[in-house]
Amino acid sequence: MADWDDVTIAALKELGADSVMVPGAKLRQKMVQLGYHHGLDVAAHVNRSTLSFSQLADEVVGVVVQHQSGSDVLVGLEGAEAPSKPLGPSHGGLPLRRDVYEAFTRLSATPFAYLPESDKFVMEGEARGSAVSVHPVSLETLLADRRRFIHSLPTDRQRPLIEAVTSSTTPLSAFRTAVTAAGMFDLWAAAQSRTVVDRVRRWAEDNGVTPRDAWFRGEARPISPHQTLARLAPYLTADEIRNLSIPFRAVEAMLSDIGGQ
Repeated sequence: MADWDDVTIAALKELGADSVMVPGAKLRQKMVQLGYHHGLDVAAHVNRSTLSFSQLADEVVGVVVQHQSGSDVLVGLEGAEAPSKPLGPSHGGLPLRRDVYEAFTRLSATPFAYLPESDKFVMEGEARGSAVSVHPVSLETLLADRRRFIHSLPTDRQRPLIEAVTSSTTPLSAFRTAVTAAGMFDLWAAAQSRTVVDRVRRWAEDNGVTPRDAWFRGEARPISPHQTLARLAPYLTADEIRNLSIPFRAVEAMLSDIGGQ
């Protein structure tokens, strides 16, 4: 079983935070994912401690936490720089509902499947009843998306991005770092959003599935109870999730981390 320090450092590396610092909430979400696969319940670990998540991260050797007034903390490995743009509150700007987006973008040894009756995309092992398979996402597909974007740019803007996807042992993280440093992350995000939406529509057509309006995000809407729960999830222990309860302690923890305390 991995310990807190191992999961913290591994999550920061996967997020590219050895070069550019990331928000504390983003780190926490990644740690929850990694911790699940390595036997560490991140929420329970924080709950047992007298320290906040950001304080626990700050205690890991080689990790730097930078506090920001009125915003989330930034976390990175030693030598990482703060993002070129100030970070505002996260608005969860995915082009698709989260489960749909993950089914077509997440690298996983286990493929996803769609459950028409409940309108959910889940890991294939969790599928019950009638299900439609989603072809597994490959690293080559994701890299091809990035190469197309690179070649759509003026020649003088391409070199650092090409080096990121061809010379790094972690090309996805390296590309994210490079495109952010070049000030083109929003441009890339918009291009990739269109690509993924087209991929979802083609899959639906090929498999005789009628796309649901709920899959696609339109104009920004007020945060729903479901979105609130999704944001709270990293702050809940495994037992609390199983009991479907959201204690006020979890809300306090989330607000504490956002406030950088």
